[in-house]
Amino acid sequence: MQIEVLEEASPPGADDVTAGLRAHVIEKTGPLPLIPLTLLLRDDDNRVRGGIRGQVALYWLQVDHFWVDEALRGQGYGTRLLDMAEEAARLHGAIGAQLTTSTFQAEGFYVKQGYAEIGRLKDRPPGHDRIWMAKRWA
Repeated sequence: MQIEVLEEASPPGADDVTAGLRAHVIEKTGPLPLIPLTLLLRDDDNRVRGGIRGQVALYWLQVDHFWVDEALRGQGYGTRLLDMAEEAARLHGAIGAQLTTSTFQAEGFYVKQGYAEIGRLKDRPPGHDRIWMAKRWA
């Protein structure tokens, strides 16, 4: 047996790891839906000015990426995007949402949206913390 260290985004064999993990989860939980979810905020010129990328997995919305152009922040677009993502997830049977943020990002925004801290990793990066947050609906 040998172990390779590969510094590529999607090297050959990487999908085998994902498939193996999914097979294990299905074995333990049964086949559960995995629904990709993307919301895009576009301006009048059709440029993407914000959005959310995530998925509904194991009956939870997982927000992986959430961004609003700095010029549009504080105008309610982030709240609308998150509300719409949560509603789309509910339609697929999700019982809550989870995400991560950092102390230099949007912790306060998420608290205002009803999310609570469920974990924290100090110094990621040094001088800042990574925060795991969740919001349960059901």
